[in-house]
Amino acid sequence: MGALKASTLMFVALVALVALVAVTGCSGGGSSPPQLVDGSRPAEVPEALADLDRAVMTRTRITAREIAQGGLRSCERLASAHAEPGSAVVERVGVDGASLTFGGGSTLNACDAIAHPFADPDRPAGSPWCGGSVGTMVRGRLRDPRLDLCTAEGGDITAFAFVEPGDDAKWIAVAEGDRREIYEVAGSFPVRVTTVRGLRAAKSAASFDIEEYAADGRKLRAHTLNAAVAG
Repeated sequence: MGALKASTLMFVALVALVALVAVTGCSGGGSSPPQLVDGSRPAEVPEALADLDRAVMTRTRITAREIAQGGLRSCERLASAHAEPGSAVVERVGVDGASLTFGGGSTLNACDAIAHPFADPDRPAGSPWCGGSVGTMVRGRLRDPRLDLCTAEGGDITAFAFVEPGDDAKWIAVAEGDRREIYEVAGSFPVRVTTVRGLRAAKSAASFDIEEYAADGRKLRAHTLNAAVAG
């Protein structure tokens, strides 16, 4: 029971802190080491990845649907999808954005958040999310990475997309200029990642330079994910 209560508090904290950065403007900007988008300090990089240069650990939490309340409800409204009873909800917080992912039968759904999102009349009132995506699953894989572009008040754009790692991958690294952001693989879900460096905004597209690592730190593969907003 104590673990459920702790998970509930952590989820509430995520939603509250995403709302907080919209007011305070805390972000990873030029700080060293960079902060996460909610203003918190990143955790230590796992020992297995300690040799990676300028690696920054993002935060990942898995929460039961039944105890993920306010943020999940607003995400369901934005994505026009519903999490199945008993399903898991994955919360991620990185340097430039935060996301929420949940399954819904044959779909995979996500909501994304940044600091100071551009005012959008289509966004539900009070929602912390700047965008939502619904992806169709075919034989356990997504039809496309579900690219989402969130625009800040000043015009800066943050791109979000799903990476589908190999079954042997424990960690995903996304190159962001001179740093790598490290994401933990959560169960069987694709990993929702961000970039502000690989944008091709004029084409509503973005590129993500991906490295996959095993639990023991072995580099498994590297590739570039090219994603475009679905028409």
